Amino acid sequence: MATADPINKPQLDRLSSLKSFSSVGSDILATATTANCEIALLPLKLLIELQSKYLTLEDDVLTSHNKEGGFNLFSDGLALIEDRQCRIINYIQRKVTLRSHADYKDYRETLLSKPMLFITNAKKVNGASTSARTFAIIINTRHPQIRARVEGHMNDVISSVMGENYQLQFMLGSNVKEYLQRQSFELTEDNLSFSYTFKLDVLLDLFFLIGWSKKNCDLQGKVLNLHCTNANRKEKVRSFLSKMTTPLIRLGSSLDHDRRPSVFSLDVITEDPFPPEDDFNDSAPVLSEDS
Repeated sequence: MATADPINKPQLDRLSSLKSFSSVGSDILATATTANCEIALLPLKLLIELQSKYLTLEDDVLTSHNKEGGFNLFSDGLALIEDRQCRIINYIQRKVTLRSHADYKDYRETLLSKPMLFITNAKKVNGASTSARTFAIIINTRHPQIRARVEGHMNDVISSVMGENYQLQFMLGSNVKEYLQRQSFELTEDNLSFSYTFKLDVLLDLFFLIGWSKKNCDLQGKVLNLHCTNANRKEKVRSFLSKMTTPLIRLGSSLDHDRRPSVFSLDVITEDPFPPEDDFNDSAPVLSEDS
């Protein structure tokens, strides 16, 4: 879905295919399909450096290349990147309206087909510089726990609302905000969320109009800090990220029925990008002192 336009309904094409650092083993399982990471955080410029196949930044234009692998980049079309206003090419609107069951099925499959990528800014509290730094937040939808939470919320809203129309908003900011606060950073933007509205052409849906069919949910997960500076660690993070972004081998569709759970391989590679002997913990810096 590489297009200069935002990916929105009815523009969504039918898809043919779709720490806290843990001290765990570094053996790669041949049958595994994703990295053992729920939410990853790192500077955007580092992500672009390590994933240049999928992300490019040229002349204030950030392009997501995700036809084969890569990320689902959620945006409103513009992003402030290191104090530069940049245009985004090939993204999914953070707020979409779905007007048919086919739209809903495409949207749901799109959400779960690739890791979600969000771009946000944060500044150092009481720091010498007033400039905000740009971070990439990755939601690994291939991780079984994250995947189950996304699907669970989407299923629950269908069964819990009254009327034909409803809205579901996923909020991702609480985990990231708390993590950054522990390192004296504060978010300067409120853009770590996305939502969809399922809206059929009905004459009057009173429950939706008065807000009873509008639901919010927090998408919780462990935050993994992938910031690194030396070449050896960068190569480990590059390999780690590739396990999230490589094309997914599709075993079946999760969308033969609105509420049917997905049938994808959910094996997890029990590998940490940094070995256990590295002294990393919950307060590991998200930026270098001289960044």
